[in-house]
Amino acid sequence: MALFSGSLRTVLRRESDRRRCADSPYAWLFQPYMGDELVALACYETPMASSSVISVAAVVLSQQQVRTSRAFVATLGRADQPDSASLRRHHMLCQAGEVTDPSSDSLSALVEFIGNRPIVGWQLTQRIGALNTLLRQRLSFALPNAQVDVAKLHQRQLRRLRPVLEAPNTFAQALACWQVPTIGGQSVLGEATSSALLYMRLQRIMAEQHSDE
Repeated sequence: MALFSGSLRTVLRRESDRRRCADSPYAWLFQPYMGDELVALACYETPMASSSVISVAAVVLSQQQVRTSRAFVATLGRADQPDSASLRRHHMLCQAGEVTDPSSDSLSALVEFIGNRPIVGWQLTQRIGALNTLLRQRLSFALPNAQVDVAKLHQRQLRRLRPVLEAPNTFAQALACWQVPTIGGQSVLGEATSSALLYMRLQRIMAEQHSDE
C-alpha cells in the first residue's frame, strides 16, 4: 500500500496537533494504525452567502472488498441556510441528506468513524481542505491520517505503462481508463465507493506486475 503523508508543512502541522491532543479523547487518532482496513473519503463543498455547505462520505474497505454497509454520510453547514439554486444543486449532486450543523458532536462522529485508518480518495488534499478547516475550528486538529491520493496512484501507474501518453486528469476519465464502474452517479457516497474500487483495481495491477518481475 502506497501511503502519502503530505508535504513537510503537513507533517509538522500533524505533529503539532498530536502534541496538542495528547491528553484529549482524540489522542488515539494520532497512533499508527496496525490493521488492514482503509477508509475511502469524498467531500464536496458549495460556497454559500453565509458559510459553505460540505457533504462528506466515508466508506470502509479492505484489500478484498468495499463495505458499503459501513458508511458515514452527512451534509454539514448552517441548518438555517436560505433556499437557493446553489443549495438545491448541492443536494441534487451529493444526495447526502439535509444540512446539519457542523457541531463538535457531528464532527466527532465523523473522525471516530474514520478512526486512525489510512484514508484513500481522489485528489485528497484539495477535496478535504474545507473539512479540515471545520475540524480545526471545532476540534482543534485536522485529519491526522496517512493518506493515499488515488489520483497520484493513477498517474504514476499510467506513466509506467504508457510513458508517452498524457494521463487523463478527471475522476471519470480515470475510472474509464481502468474499467472501474461509476457507482451512484455523482453522489458523494458514489464517489467514495468508486474511489475505493479504483484504489483496489490499481493495487491489484501493481501486485500482478511485481509478481511478473
